[in-house]
Amino acid sequence: MAEIYDLAHEVFGKYARKLEPYSSQLSLDLVKAHMTVSREKWLSLAILATVLAFGISLLIALPAGILLYGMKAGSVLKPILIAIVLAAASGALTFYYPSLVVSERKKKIENTIAFATIYMSTISRSGFPPQHLFRLLAKFKDYGEISKEAALISRDVELFGVDLPTAMTKAIARSPSADWTELLAGLRTAITIGGDLGAFLEEKAKGFVADYKRRLQDFSNLLSILIEVYITLVIVGAVFFIVTTSIIVAIGGMSTYTLKIMNFAMIIIGIPLLTGAFILIIKGVSPMAD
Repeated sequence: MAEIYDLAHEVFGKYARKLEPYSSQLSLDLVKAHMTVSREKWLSLAILATVLAFGISLLIALPAGILLYGMKAGSVLKPILIAIVLAAASGALTFYYPSLVVSERKKKIENTIAFATIYMSTISRSGFPPQHLFRLLAKFKDYGEISKEAALISRDVELFGVDLPTAMTKAIARSPSADWTELLAGLRTAITIGGDLGAFLEEKAKGFVADYKRRLQDFSNLLSILIEVYITLVIVGAVFFIVTTSIIVAIGGMSTYTLKIMNFAMIIIGIPLLTGAFILIIKGVSPMAD
């Protein structure tokens, strides 16, 4: 990937620098997404993606348009419009990709922070010093993104010689989750003033568990609604579509061949696409860890 960044920066760096004043949030997103690339290079990559998408789309769509419709204005304009739309979509997707990564990391942290806090509370009550909290948490990979964040804090302390409050301040700056930021800020304060870490973590764990239970209840209610919509739209809708089209064929409004094509398309393409969309929606709103 480094070669791609360097190539994009070499070709489009001067244009990326002009866009930097309008993309201040991008720098934060890159840090929070753990993407070790500068804002200028990422903007250069977005410009490169836009140019490539436009060129490739135009090379494919323009000959196809001319072959299908001949040398007409529409056969040239339509491919150009398609290429512009695809190029804009490609550039926007590249530009906003770090924020999508941040959102995904935020979701994963919030899905496991209640259990991680309980684990940290248990460790603290066992008499381990504060810096060992993050070392042990980093080794417990079931907590996903929280384990990765803990590993970075432990690395800063043990490898780079940074004191724990400073390492936690750096972790707060790159945190994608408000809950994780709040927990780290509270831990930093307790460590700095010499507070009771065990009591603090126990209290935070109770709050996170209560919030997790509420989110599970909300998800359960939403899942019930989605199941009803799925049954109505996919199962009942499919039966209604088949019956309706059969009646249309019976009264001569459609050929049998067209009916077969439509029914096959619905069964082979339509229903799987709708089912996949529902699965993605449920996965996106689920509060349960992957």
